[in-house]
Amino acid sequence: MFPLRAAHKTATPPFVTRLLVVLNVAGFLFQMLPGERSTLIYAMGVKPRCYFAPGACGISVPGEGELLWQPLLVSLFLHAGVLHLAFNMLFLWVFGPGLEERLGKARFALFYVGCGIVAHLAHIVTHPFSTIPAIGASGAISGVLGAYLILLPRSWILTYFPPIFVFPVPAPLFLLVWIASQLASFFSLLPGLPGAGRSDIAWTAHIGGFAAGAAVGWSIKPWWKRGGKDKEKK
Repeated sequence: MFPLRAAHKTATPPFVTRLLVVLNVAGFLFQMLPGERSTLIYAMGVKPRCYFAPGACGISVPGEGELLWQPLLVSLFLHAGVLHLAFNMLFLWVFGPGLEERLGKARFALFYVGCGIVAHLAHIVTHPFSTIPAIGASGAISGVLGAYLILLPRSWILTYFPPIFVFPVPAPLFLLVWIASQLASFFSLLPGLPGAGRSDIAWTAHIGGFAAGAAVGWSIKPWWKRGGKDKEKK
């Protein structure tokens, strides 16, 4: 299933969401320049092994520490292909504006980057021996989905069910089905389970980002219900 549009209407233009989409597209186009793709992905992709054994990645002196923290940010704006970029931007475009309005523009920008970094850390911890570069905005956008579940539970999402069905679905149902699919995909790869194998998708980054977003949502919601600017009128 694919989200097409959120029923939630924002009162102000989602400037930060639009800017993030532009930055992601710009990052992808830069990747496509001759000679940049493989070099940039390897240099700025998050390679978990490097964080546990920097020497294995050629990092031997303290001054090269930026080679560890820079990928945590830059890799959020790199993608493996057109479909990877398109699906990520679709989810950001649908769920970003409502959350941006709830959090405010500056907080939403910080939240997005923070969830992306937490998602990378979740991937690093669960794949400590991997040297495969991890890239993409999926972890940050998963954080947006997690917070959306908590802060906008009454929203509806117009959803496409291939091959021909389109109808609105409650946002909590859509998001719970989505995170359940991520968990199922992750557990299906565990050793000893039928069908266990290797995946090119960093499922734990998605799960970690979603959990971080939901946690931020829970931490904000009590304040919002007590008397924030979006308190419901009686």
